[in-house]
Amino acid sequence: MTVSAVLLLMALLIDYSRIAAFQYKLDSLAGSSVRSVLAAYDEPLYERYGLFGRGGTDAAQLAAEALDASRGRDGLSDRTANADDASMRRVDLLQLRLGEPSAQPALMLGEWPVLRRQIEQEMKIKGPIDMTLELFDKLRPLEGSMQQAKQEIDMLQQSEKIFDKRQRALTEMLELGEAAAAVASETGSDGLVPLPGLGQADTFKAAADGYGPYLAWLAADEAAQAAYQAALLAAPTGAEGLPGSPIPSPPMLNTASIQDYEAAAGEAASRLLELAPAADQHDRLIGQALQQLELALQAEKELERLAASAPAAAAPPAGSAAPAGGAADLSGLLLGRSWFDQTKSELQRQGSRLRAFAAEASVAGRRLEQALTQRSLEFVPLLLADAALLADKLKPYWQAYVSPGQELQERKEMLKASDNSKGLREAEKKKADSLWKQAKEMLDGFERLKAAQAELEEFGKVEQLSAANRAFNESLGQRADSGGGQAETDGPADVVDTADEAIADAQNTGSGVLAGLESLLAAGGERLLMAEYGARRFSSMDPRRLQTLLVGGSSQEAPTELASLSQQELEYILYGYANPGANLAAAYGELFALRLAIRTMEGLIASRAAGHPLLVLAMAGVYGLQHALGDMRELGATGTSELSKYAPVRLGYLDYMRLFMLAHGTGDKPLSRMAGIIEHRTGARLDQVPTGMSVALSGSIPLWFLPGLARLAGHAGLLDGQVTGGRYEATSIAGWSYG
Repeated sequence: MTVSAVLLLMALLIDYSRIAAFQYKLDSLAGSSVRSVLAAYDEPLYERYGLFGRGGTDAAQLAAEALDASRGRDGLSDRTANADDASMRRVDLLQLRLGEPSAQPALMLGEWPVLRRQIEQEMKIKGPIDMTLELFDKLRPLEGSMQQAKQEIDMLQQSEKIFDKRQRALTEMLELGEAAAAVASETGSDGLVPLPGLGQADTFKAAADGYGPYLAWLAADEAAQAAYQAALLAAPTGAEGLPGSPIPSPPMLNTASIQDYEAAAGEAASRLLELAPAADQHDRLIGQALQQLELALQAEKELERLAASAPAAAAPPAGSAAPAGGAADLSGLLLGRSWFDQTKSELQRQGSRLRAFAAEASVAGRRLEQALTQRSLEFVPLLLADAALLADKLKPYWQAYVSPGQELQERKEMLKASDNSKGLREAEKKKADSLWKQAKEMLDGFERLKAAQAELEEFGKVEQLSAANRAFNESLGQRADSGGGQAETDGPADVVDTADEAIADAQNTGSGVLAGLESLLAAGGERLLMAEYGARRFSSMDPRRLQTLLVGGSSQEAPTELASLSQQELEYILYGYANPGANLAAAYGELFALRLAIRTMEGLIASRAAGHPLLVLAMAGVYGLQHALGDMRELGATGTSELSKYAPVRLGYLDYMRLFMLAHGTGDKPLSRMAGIIEHRTGARLDQVPTGMSVALSGSIPLWFLPGLARLAGHAGLLDGQVTGGRYEATSIAGWSYG
């Protein structure tokens, strides 16, 4: 019984050992087969783009050949000596029987994660070293200065808008004050009162002075008329038929003088009463002027907040010989709260002076009308007092706001002094607008590049391939991330209209491109590798071929082959426009913006002696545009340009393309465009090029002793295969990829 148990155990162990050896052998054969399959790669794809994809002989055939070459179909064997002929006899311990292998592709090269991973593996050594040596060391000195320049320019441009808003409000306030004074002047009050030195005819003072004589004329005429009537009554009449005494002559009356006085006095009274509507209009204008002053005060408060939070002025890069500057002091733009309080009081005084005069004029006009009606001596002193009072009320207003208008003139001088650099600023702005017009014409010229039909068809084909790659990935559940790519339109965004907008956009571009270079370098990763891969593997436009455009020539003179995809693969990947000229316009537009940002930073430092912060800004803009245009011309002539006067190293066009790829990153859409170009150049369909394979290999061995027990062990989950008809069957699946 014990012997039987031992024999049973030994038999079970022998079969189990054979099963284990069989499983190991099957796995090894499957693994060697899949490696043999992947040994056949697409050579053009690797040689041109450094990418591994399976190609060549059919995968199943290669797997079968690998099995044949392994000589493993006969199974595990041992050798034993033959005593008769001393030869060796082979003993097959496994009696292995193999089926035909099947190969399945996996991890298509067109899948975004797979393509990105292969690029990273290709560039993991080359990319960061090149980027560090060729680009980062050149740009690192400028990063801090560019950030300071952006903050300062943003602050100065914001301040300029607020400053101009304040000045417009103050100009409107001044014009409203002048309009109010004009309303007062149009009443002719200086001649009506009148003021000293003016004629007395047809004035209120003449009416007041003449009221006593007027009453005397009236009394004299009344007495003369009474005497005349009495004389007529007293004259005897003659007897019938006889002449009587002579009839007395009518008296000489003052009728004409009285009528003239009454007409002149009535006119003066009417004009005095008509001052009330003019005073109302004057009040409205002064009220509007006060509103404009309040708007200016709000702008002043905004300037105060900006001045309190102003960033440090742009300084030259570390190690530069240029002295540090301080153009960002905004205190010189402020008028001060006390000035606003004083001006408000002056405006209110202007309104109250005319209002007081108009009120007295109404009183005097009504009194004069009453005097003409009542004809009483009691009005004589009252009218004389009114005339003196009106002159006293009008004189300070007239001298301050009409003639000579001293206070209005002081306001004008103040407004002029508050922007004493206005003329210089406007001159610099005109220069900047003229320079920006040149730059805009240059950039617009790229979009007008003519493309032959063949070039357009080539772009169309690559667009279709790129779209197919996106559709393939979306079908796999990948969600497109456009990071780094532009919106897929016919061309880039419209170029801004003004030099100020161009400078602001350039600062955003410059700071965006140069920001975080140190963190990028420290983190390493995809952007570094993708940027270097794009620069190494894809063509880009040599700026020397665009010299005609960069020096201001016509795009009509440029050869049509400049619009070919073979001249701008990298630009197409980065910007993705279907219009060939638009990719170049976007690339050179961004390059010009970066040059403008760097040169404007220099201009802030070079122009700070101008003093007035807004004049410094205007001069910096002119400096930046002049030198940026010069950089573009130099790039077209030599292929390189100086980075900065404070960092005198030279960068080529390809360096800028690397930099832009770093700044934007390479999202899924640019990656699809990259795949489209690769497919166009190699003829491969990346969504059908596997980078991984799996080989399934089935086999079986006979069980020598206890197949029933082995079957039970298989049911219990102790074995990977199954027992069928006294044979143990199993399948091994081996997978492998290029990485």
